[in-house]
Amino acid sequence: MIKSNSNFNMMYVSVEYKFSDQPTPNRVEHPLLTLLESVHAKGSIAAAAEHLGRSYRYVWGELKYWEAELDAKLVVWGRCSRGAVLTPEAIAFLHAMTKSQKELEQSILAIKTDMISNALILKGKANAHVNENSTDVINF
Repeated sequence: MIKSNSNFNMMYVSVEYKFSDQPTPNRVEHPLLTLLESVHAKGSIAAAAEHLGRSYRYVWGELKYWEAELDAKLVVWGRCSRGAVLTPEAIAFLHAMTKSQKELEQSILAIKTDMISNALILKGKANAHVNENSTDVINF
């Protein structure tokens, strides 16, 4: 039996796709993952912001937004020259998401292949074979 926390809000997950003019990775993308991965890898909000091509204020604001949205601490906040450190929970989240991403990789590749095959219908190529090595390419 799972006990309900009165502070916990119901959360839903929506998976969407988009067509892109660039190859895309076989993973589920989310801005929070990108932020946490960058802060963790770069060791500071400033370095993560530079890596992401965003301002320090933007990255700081996004981290604060996600902390409020998820009611969870993501970064050990403090004024020190050591940079930014993710909380143990945020690091555990990143590890769990990395594991999930690896488990989903083949499924995502299959979905992308199906979506490209479906899009080929628009070109009158309903029976065309999609090369799984180039699933990101449709020439319209």
